[in-house]
Amino acid sequence: MISSNPPASLPEAAVRGRVGRFFSSALDHLEEWLIASLIAVATAIVFVAVVHRYGTGLSIDFAKWLEAHGAAAAAPPFRAIFGWLSARDLSWAQELCIYLFIWMAKFGAAYGVRTGIHVGVDVLVMRMEPAKAKKVILFGLLAGAFFTATIVNFGLHFVAGVWNSGSRSNDLEAPMWFVYLAIPLGSGLMCFRFLQVAWHFWRTGGLPRHDSAHVEGVDESQAQAEAVPPPVQADAPARGAPGKGRISSWALIALPFALLAFGLMGKYGIVHLGGGLRSFIVFALLISLMLTGMPISIALGLTVLSFMFMLSDVSLDSVAMKLFTGIENFEIMAIPFFILAGNFLTHGGVARRMINFATSMVGHWHGGLGLSAVLACALFAAVSGSSPATVVAIGSVLMPAMVAQGYPPRFGAGVVTTSGALGILIPPSIAMVLFSVSTNTSVGKLFIAGIVPGVVLATMLGITTWYRAWRFGYPRMERSSWSARVRAGRESMWGLLLIVIVIGGIYTGIFTPTEAAAVSAVYAFLIAVFVYKDLRLADVPRVLLTSANMSAMLLYIITNAVLFSFLMTSEQIPQAMAAWMVDRGLGAVGFLLVVNVMLLLAGNVMEPSSIILIMAPILFPVAVQLGIDPIHFGILMTVNMEVGMCHPPVGLNLYVASGIAKMGITELTVAVWPWLLTMLVFLGLITYVPEISLFLPRLLGM
Repeated sequence: MISSNPPASLPEAAVRGRVGRFFSSALDHLEEWLIASLIAVATAIVFVAVVHRYGTGLSIDFAKWLEAHGAAAAAPPFRAIFGWLSARDLSWAQELCIYLFIWMAKFGAAYGVRTGIHVGVDVLVMRMEPAKAKKVILFGLLAGAFFTATIVNFGLHFVAGVWNSGSRSNDLEAPMWFVYLAIPLGSGLMCFRFLQVAWHFWRTGGLPRHDSAHVEGVDESQAQAEAVPPPVQADAPARGAPGKGRISSWALIALPFALLAFGLMGKYGIVHLGGGLRSFIVFALLISLMLTGMPISIALGLTVLSFMFMLSDVSLDSVAMKLFTGIENFEIMAIPFFILAGNFLTHGGVARRMINFATSMVGHWHGGLGLSAVLACALFAAVSGSSPATVVAIGSVLMPAMVAQGYPPRFGAGVVTTSGALGILIPPSIAMVLFSVSTNTSVGKLFIAGIVPGVVLATMLGITTWYRAWRFGYPRMERSSWSARVRAGRESMWGLLLIVIVIGGIYTGIFTPTEAAAVSAVYAFLIAVFVYKDLRLADVPRVLLTSANMSAMLLYIITNAVLFSFLMTSEQIPQAMAAWMVDRGLGAVGFLLVVNVMLLLAGNVMEPSSIILIMAPILFPVAVQLGIDPIHFGILMTVNMEVGMCHPPVGLNLYVASGIAKMGITELTVAVWPWLLTMLVFLGLITYVPEISLFLPRLLGM
């Protein structure tokens, strides 16, 4: 059963009575089964479509080749295969996959409320006394229930309109009312989950606890339970000074209402709201809602709905349409596929074999195990696309080994925490897919552009590691024989081949990025279960569920970020910003400096996916108007996200590494500084030497 080991869930005490417990248990199982099945079926559909496309052509080509070379007797089976494949039309596969993921996103978002995976900016809430913070947390939960209930209302009216129109989809010819039904049903379940969590929190003070390392697909034996949780848990806020918690809690709750009142005054003509004030209200309302700690996706949605109601004439039906079409994009589907592939690889023993290969190659140098960590992180990054997964997969093996070999704990923790950030720079990269979705930039170009910067950063981190090991006399290992290196390389070959499949397939045009992601997920499943045999078939549902959970959270943020981008476009805010900067003579150099400062500051309170989805649609048009290459700008934002993952207060890599090293966040922050400074130097190079990012795409004619 999928639910035999869920990431986290509400205790049964949240539901009273036998009937209530039965209903809750049945709903939980249905929810888990549905989203895990949807991601599995969608992956299989895309993989079969790719096999069908190439199988059709290859079978007839091979039959003709046999006939041309005197082996006509062997050709009929391949002609039969061609005939069987060509008789089957799979043009509907892409459309069905999109619809399956939309349903997964809507229902998975509800599951995310139950498991506590939705990310929020609760830095202020965490510093309040528990009794004072409780008000703010309840406000955020009830705001989520209000938003999702509003979407249910919009969704039902929208579905009714589609029902009356009788429209059908292009390829499947499915009734669109059924497809759009995911909006009210998923939002209704999400509203129920918000109310369920709020009721349980009000009675017990407990919230669903989400372990980021676990959701990345890592067993708790690898990421210890005593890890300091990332600041998305608000059930145990720190104590503040007496009296301040009360002021802060009521201020945080009152601020959004004050802004709404100001907007209503503008709507009824009491005050005049010019373009600048309208833009100010948009951003102030978004920031004020996020500071309450509510999920960022909910803050985005409430900002858009509030502004549309108060200060805009845009039809609310168009808002309902955006809730669906916001993720009706085949390229977005690459995100769940890459997450699924990374989780299969994390469980499947690929990381351990890559570590053995890296150690055999560089273990005899100064700081050999540290250099092995850098190289292994770079290799695993090239197949996973996730920084936290890279930190856990590599760190859970090498960090204890370094301590056993006599390295200071801080050294190993610093190396792995920062080197793990390569997971979002070296392709495939989920962060790059998010940037592509937000700006309509080519995913393939971004992936190719990330190769050289990834190698350069890995080299710089390796040099920093070698220098510190040489300076302090840290141990080195014996040189491995060439036969040992060949053996380690052969054992890790199956994992390394995934790099060729993804990057080679995209560059040669064999796959689209989404198809490459789906093929990599199936390939990762096969090598984890049937080649390396480190993952049991019984564990596959759990990997599917954790992957769907993370994917749905990101897709729900994307949905509401598309709404926010729609608002930005309708108000022409990016265009106004660009005109303002050009009028004041702020060129590309100054703009890039401002962008770096903004992104580094945002990294103090938000996680990378939210920053990209909110900031990219705003900054990208300005960058283009100033003549900055879109691919260069995408790599720049990705590197900023890398830095943000390695420093407090919300650097996810820190919290994952903290659990493995059993080291406090303050001590770990000190440990990463030498490598973090190296990353900041690299950020400066990437910012003002665009050739580092653009060299390879230009060389390949992209």
